[in-house]
This record gives sequence, structure tokens and C-alpha cells, in this order.
Amino acid sequence: MPANLTPQYFDVEKKYREARDLREKLIYLQEMLAIIPKHKGTEKLQADLKTRISKMKETISKQKKSGGTGGAWYQVEKQGAGQIVMVGLPNSGRSSLLNSLTNAHAEVALYPFTTNLPLVGMMEYEDIKIQIVDTPPLYGEAPAWLFGLYRNGDVLLIVLDAQSNIHQDLDSIMDALNARNIFSRDVDSGDTKSSIIVLNKFDSGNQDLLKSFTTQYKEEFQIISVSTKSGEGIEGLKKLIFATLGIIRVYTKKIGHPIEKRDPVVLKVGTTVIDAAEHIHKDFRKNLKFARLWSDANYQGLRVEKNHVLTDGDVLEFHV
Repeated sequence: MPANLTPQYFDVEKKYREARDLREKLIYLQEMLAIIPKHKGTEKLQADLKTRISKMKETISKQKKSGGTGGAWYQVEKQGAGQIVMVGLPNSGRSSLLNSLTNAHAEVALYPFTTNLPLVGMMEYEDIKIQIVDTPPLYGEAPAWLFGLYRNGDVLLIVLDAQSNIHQDLDSIMDALNARNIFSRDVDSGDTKSSIIVLNKFDSGNQDLLKSFTTQYKEEFQIISVSTKSGEGIEGLKKLIFATLGIIRVYTKKIGHPIEKRDPVVLKVGTTVIDAAEHIHKDFRKNLKFARLWSDANYQGLRVEKNHVLTDGDVLEFHV
């Protein structure tokens, strides 16, 4: 079966060949993998790209350990239950939002480009922590590593200043992301990135405009209005972030001991009992005899099948 690669793919491949910095080459390899048509005719090429990406990461890691730099380049190692990466234009209020969501103390000022390096904070959500990354503002000649942060994050938090022209700002952000094959809308080529639009400073914006904006885009995006000044909407945003990550918290219980809901295992939505067992320890899957389940769905220590799909807040007792 022919590969039928798109002109867009060849454009990115050309940029990859012209790039000199290994980290920039890595970004383009990841873009190529994201936009390559997914069918049997490209399986070999997909596998080749994955191998090259893996080797490139290994080379960069060795270079980093040996003291090599090659210019300014920033990446953020994922920590916690998920990584949320902010994207926004100058003065959209990303740093204030980071401070409101986490224990970070990012500098906040009324002039553009206050943030010129990635800033990281950990957002506490009930009994887990989620990593929030504030990034430099998006602009015309933004460096390749910035798009690498966007691509590698689990969810994009698109922060718009409600006092500004939010339609125009959203178009500018989408154009910049799409040009680097990062898509937040359903498209024919490329993977769609989970995204949330945050209408920041909504209490100072034109309320009629905000309502019409929400009505126009609610089918394409998850949208929430917040105020870092009053705190309104912040808790709702935390819940939305958790839901968008597509994760669940599962607790384990020792046989003969009471239930203690703390230090949950974070798993993907759709995880089964046997998948959870393997996640905790590879030998659990092989040796698991059965499991008992406590949950809000009327399971109170009942024995469940290994292929039973778990939900958020479930408590498992493994018998091996």
C-alpha cells in the first residue's frame, strides 16, 4: 500500500533536514510522526520515526550529561498526575493564573514578556498533584523549543485576556499552533490536542462579547471564565483540568485492613482491574487470583472480574 504522504509532511521533513540543532530536529521528527497518515502503508515509516525519535532523545540526553549545550533550549520534565501547558499572547495573565492554581510565585507585571522562561508549579487537586507550566508569550518568531513544550504537554490551557479582542487573539494562537502541526480542533491530518480555553479577567470584560464567544466556540472547545483577582472560577478550572486529563484515582487496600483513601494510583480512564494490577507490579498480573472492589456504584467488597472497568475513586483489594 502506498504511503500517500502529504505536502505538509514533506514541508516538515525539509525543515528537519535543514535544522542544525538536535533538539530542533527532535521537534520536527515529532511533528512528522503527528501528521503522518495513519494506515498500513505508513506503518514501517511510523516505526522508523519512533526509532529515530528515541535515538535522538538518547543522544540529547548524553550530550546534556557531557555538558553540551548548543544554545538556549528549555524543556520541562513531567511530574505529578499530568502536565498542563499554558499558551497565550503577551499580558494574557498566565503568570497570575499559575499563582492562583499552584503554590508558585511567578512575577506578575503590567508589561509584556514578563515570563521569558518556563515557570512550573504543582496544582493540588484533592489527593493528587498536577503540573502546571507557564510559558513565554506566543509571538511570530517564537523558538522551536516553545512548540516542543506545547506538543509534549498532556493538555493545553489557552489563556485569553477577556479585556482584549478574544476572537482575534484565539485566531492568532490557532494559526501559530497549526503552522507547527499542533491542532486543538478536529482536522483531517495530525493529532488533536486536548485543550481548554480560559477567559481570564472575565469580570473586567464585555459580558455580552464573552457570552457570544462562548456560544460560538462551545462545540469546539471547553471554555471557562475565571478571575485571578477575585478567585472566581479557579476551583471550577481545577475540576475541568482533572476531567480533561482523562485519568482516574484508584486506591489499594490491604487484606484485613480498613480502607484508607490516600496516595492513589493514577490511571487512564478505561483501565481494567488486570491493567491496574500490572501497573502496580508486573507479577500481580501473572499471579492475580481475584480482586475485591469498593466503590460508589454499590460495590462493597464484592469480587469483580479481571476485565472490570474501574472508575474514579475505586478501592481495590488484590488477592494473589
